Amino acid sequence: MPAQSHTTYIHPGPERVVSGAGTSTALHGLLGRYGYRRALVVASRSLNRKSDAVAKIVDGLRDTFGGLTDDVHEHAPVDDVLRVAALAREIGADVLVAVGGGSVIDLCKMVQLCISEDVTAATGLEPLRASVLDGELIPARQRAPAIRQFCVPTTLSTAEVTPGTSPIDTATRTKTLYFVRSGAPQVLVYDPDILAHTPRALLLSTALRGLDHAVNTLCAVRPEPLASLLAEQAIRLFVENLPRLETGNDARAACQRASYYTGLGQLSAPHGFSHYMVHVLAPIAGVPHSALACVLMLAQARWLEGAADAEYHRLLRLLGREGDKFHEVVLELLELLGMPTSLTDLGITDAHLDEAVPLGMRHKMVVENNLRPIDSEQELRRILWLAR
Repeated sequence: MPAQSHTTYIHPGPERVVSGAGTSTALHGLLGRYGYRRALVVASRSLNRKSDAVAKIVDGLRDTFGGLTDDVHEHAPVDDVLRVAALAREIGADVLVAVGGGSVIDLCKMVQLCISEDVTAATGLEPLRASVLDGELIPARQRAPAIRQFCVPTTLSTAEVTPGTSPIDTATRTKTLYFVRSGAPQVLVYDPDILAHTPRALLLSTALRGLDHAVNTLCAVRPEPLASLLAEQAIRLFVENLPRLETGNDARAACQRASYYTGLGQLSAPHGFSHYMVHVLAPIAGVPHSALACVLMLAQARWLEGAADAEYHRLLRLLGREGDKFHEVVLELLELLGMPTSLTDLGITDAHLDEAVPLGMRHKMVVENNLRPIDSEQELRRILWLAR
């Protein structure tokens, strides 16, 4: 591995972070601070239809409410992006308010891109894809943003902190990376009350996806000191509070802080296999990103034993688990929380892997940023077999 010549910290972008119980219903004043007058609320379908949380947010917007849609499917399909962008134009929205998990938040980033770049068809997005240079996502040239988003996250995956997004093409079942200029929320609202409406399995799995992001930041081929410090604190908060998540707002708020710390460091250290192989395999197998992240995080922890000893020692010391193996800590946490630990648990078959492995080898972020190199399909299959 080449010697590291320099490090760069990249701040992902939220201008204002507001946290505390009940804050999601106080958006009217926040919108007023920025001069917004017509908000399009983009909400999680289940949250909107199975609880009154979205209705309370809409009521709180008062005269700034312009419209509501919950027409958002998992993985932020491009068709949904174009449809919501058309609705935003139709009602004259000057801001988006995302209320939901990663799919909702990532869709709003893409809606921002479509409106800023006057994109009305999927072909218009192709020139706007991000490129990869030395493990860093590089945005395509973009105009200044014409619309921003406020965000009330209902999960813990860190999508709410970064400008990156990867919508799915429903026809090909593949995801494409975009880096949206000013795509991170302008205002980020962490309300632990709203997490009470999120199904337990979804909340836990998205938090574990966030944990995987933090581990990838700490175990990067080119770590950045501030990002590593943030990742360490995020990992500690996740591991200590996930088993307590149902005890109330203290644990929920701690996990929201963990998600925020993770996102703050995520762009500054290149991630590898477990982060991005999820993007490849989840759409092919038709499984949720966050559930697959649990399994691939465990596989990577096993695979990197011997290659990430210094990083794992720091984590184990931080967690008070010196003398253990890091993959044992991950397995213990997954089992304690009742989360999947194998591809078999998710119904992923050899046929799915046969389709995914060649695509994974062509995905730069999967193969180029690992402390233990992936240099062949055989090696990639070996890692995935650790997840069986």
